[in-house]
Amino acid sequence: MRSQVPMLLAVAALNTCIVMAVCWNSGLPFANYGWMSGLIIYCFARMTIWRRILAKPVSPEKVPKILKANVGLSVGMMGLLGIAASFTFVAGTFAYQTLIPVSLAFGATAIAHCLYTLRPAAIGVLLIGITPVALSMILSGDFNAKMLGISMLSVEALMIRFVTAQYDRMIEGLFLAQQIRELADTDPLTSLPNRRAIMSTIEAELKQRGPRFGIALLDLDGFKQVNDSMGHHAGDLMLLGVGARLSNAAEAKDSVGRLGGDEFIVLFRNVENKAELSARTTALLAALCRPIEIDGAPMPVAASLGFALYPDDGETIREVMHVADTALYAEKRLSKARPQAVASSRQAAA
Repeated sequence: MRSQVPMLLAVAALNTCIVMAVCWNSGLPFANYGWMSGLIIYCFARMTIWRRILAKPVSPEKVPKILKANVGLSVGMMGLLGIAASFTFVAGTFAYQTLIPVSLAFGATAIAHCLYTLRPAAIGVLLIGITPVALSMILSGDFNAKMLGISMLSVEALMIRFVTAQYDRMIEGLFLAQQIRELADTDPLTSLPNRRAIMSTIEAELKQRGPRFGIALLDLDGFKQVNDSMGHHAGDLMLLGVGARLSNAAEAKDSVGRLGGDEFIVLFRNVENKAELSARTTALLAALCRPIEIDGAPMPVAASLGFALYPDDGETIREVMHVADTALYAEKRLSKARPQAVASSRQAAA
């Protein structure tokens, strides 16, 4: 709509200028068509307003109102010009009676092309702008006018078909683009947001400069042994189970993603302090670290987790991620040392 609205207004102003030029050349009193100059001025004023609107960020809430206003403008102007064209043809105001109807048909076609992304509006412009004057020509006694009116209706039908086809292709393209974005932002195994998507989400959260948020990095313990002993099929099933558990355990306002391999990330929104973040990560681990059934056999699930709080642990994503990553690998070193300490104590007792 950024370029279509100015085009729409320009076409409307141009066709109105053509009508005024014909009226002036035919020697009609200015009082009969002077109102059209106001319509032209209004079109240029709307162009100026449109440029000012686009110069600022437009909130999503205002978009429907803007579209509605411009659709009403285009359909209203075309209806007004259609009535005027039908009246001038029936009244025989000009020596060349078909000039105004043909000019109007061209204008309606151009405006409908500009509005094809709004199918009802485009079809409405064609019906209002062409049908009344074409029927007036068909019902007249002049053979040439009848043939031209029939031709205008056929062009109208073809344009309606064109607008419908263009609209359908646009919708298909939007769905295809959405699917491509989803594939680009989705981990193919777990269907969670991938590294690119989750990092974009965190960046957006950072730009809002709103409430504090926490980041937790999670890495499965002993995952390589699962792959080596049971095969990648078992590893994939474990990752699927872990992804599902993380999604179910996280709150609705949080976001879970897979960074790659057996690494996951959780964005905790609206966290007041580290105590709250610690409690939420502990609850997450408790929900995660339960045996998971793989091919009918229960497999233990263990994970190490490190977290960081924005902005306490850093003003940038890199800084916050570094703190969380450092905490994660410190926890992994502790988890590896625990079995050795248990084994040593047992030997000493023996």
